[in-house]
Amino acid sequence: MALLYRFVKIADRANSHVFTFVVTRSVTRDLERDVTSKEFSCGHHRWAITFSRADKVLGVYLVWRSASDSVRVYVDFTFTILNREHFSVNEAFSGKQVKFTADCPAQGNRNYIPVNDLHTRNFTDTNGEFQLELSMGHVRTVFDTEFRLPHSLFSGLNRSHHHGGTKLPTKIETTYFSFGGFDWNLALYPNGIKEQSSPKDHHYGKGDHRVSLYLNRCTGFDHQCRVRYTVVLGDGDRRIDSGIVDDVSDSDGKSYGWHPRTRFNDLVYKGVVRVHVEMILANTLSEVAGPMSMGVTAHGITHCYDRDKQGWTIKTDCHADTIRLHMVYKDIHNVPRNHLRYVSWTAYILRYHNKTVEPIPLPGAPFSHYYAQENSDEGIIMETDIGIKEFREAGCPYLSEKSQLRVQVEWEESYLLFQATYHKYDDVSRIHNYQMRKEINALQAENYSLERQLFSYQKSISYAHSRGGSGHYSDELLSPEGRDDDDRYYEDRSYSLGDRSLSTGTEYA
Repeated sequence: MALLYRFVKIADRANSHVFTFVVTRSVTRDLERDVTSKEFSCGHHRWAITFSRADKVLGVYLVWRSASDSVRVYVDFTFTILNREHFSVNEAFSGKQVKFTADCPAQGNRNYIPVNDLHTRNFTDTNGEFQLELSMGHVRTVFDTEFRLPHSLFSGLNRSHHHGGTKLPTKIETTYFSFGGFDWNLALYPNGIKEQSSPKDHHYGKGDHRVSLYLNRCTGFDHQCRVRYTVVLGDGDRRIDSGIVDDVSDSDGKSYGWHPRTRFNDLVYKGVVRVHVEMILANTLSEVAGPMSMGVTAHGITHCYDRDKQGWTIKTDCHADTIRLHMVYKDIHNVPRNHLRYVSWTAYILRYHNKTVEPIPLPGAPFSHYYAQENSDEGIIMETDIGIKEFREAGCPYLSEKSQLRVQVEWEESYLLFQATYHKYDDVSRIHNYQMRKEINALQAENYSLERQLFSYQKSISYAHSRGGSGHYSDELLSPEGRDDDDRYYEDRSYSLGDRSLSTGTEYA
């Protein structure tokens, strides 16, 4: 068994997620079957890790559990078995932009480490358990498909270039694909949108073959969903790129869509419009609205549910100079015993401007917290930049026509972690942390010493040249008595920087 023990998200370009698993001795002792972890999420897909044993060698694989046809997922990943004595002898292997498909959903190393090495090289503890770290980043999801026209219609479309017209279908749809726990498809309107509800919509809907494209959510209608993606229509010279599209899929699965000023005829090649989609994000949204009250009263409390159908409340607090929101996990008693639930989210206050609504993220977002089983949750205070006086003014942009404050919560990460308290497993990462800081400090000290020597040599060469030098260096130039303020500067700099590196290191203790 492999238990998800700890999780940390790294704020880097790769959006790295680091998962730590406690691997029990059944992995090395139960030779009759492969062992697979419970599913976990990363990059809006579901994954698991599985172990194999052959010829007394342990193998490990990353398995894509939400595979769907025509979808490819590319991932940077690294597996690391943590050594209990020193981080420099950890056992790791990695892959860059490894491709996962429905036909090949598992990637890994079948010859990771001999089983005996786990014991002899001090990876396992006295119980035969060890820790496996999985780092995942640069997760890319690509969906390739095509809109295909019937042959008779395609022939008519070709003749229309010369004879002026053929009747196009109202809508063409792709097959379904999975992302973020939902099923999606794309709908192309060759004549533009037909459901015209505003003057802006009429601009695209006059039957002039200027296309409209919609990303439709086909499952999970309990929530709205914020979605981000890019799409390319056509191929070669007949190609248009949307760039990044930020959209909202409503509770019916409908979105605002993408409306390029391109004619359908210009995208078709041999009866086909090629489609390339890269999905970036799909986070569920909860939206609450309540009347403003000058205090935390029952009238200022609103309820919402996250994607796991866990209940939360948001209270408006007007006792400070600015509006504050009090976020409380009402179903904290549902967290399993001896487990932690990690949750992260971003909160927005909706601001009205003319007929548009703009979500304004709260300072300090995203928010996150670990929850263990308790009778009640004290909650988290989320500050805003909006003063109380601003709400009392007429025409406040943060209040709806019904004088309600609307708050939107975007649910991001949610993980259930084994072991709710500090444990001996935590000692390994703390030991590694201390060892790394100690080695970094030693390398810094060595680097400053070399830098100081280099400066002394450069100074000696410069001094020799200034005297019309012979290329021979006087010993007194390098002797302690010959040092001047510049040398002392480097000594002081080395000392002060070394001090600073030590203080910086303690932040991560």
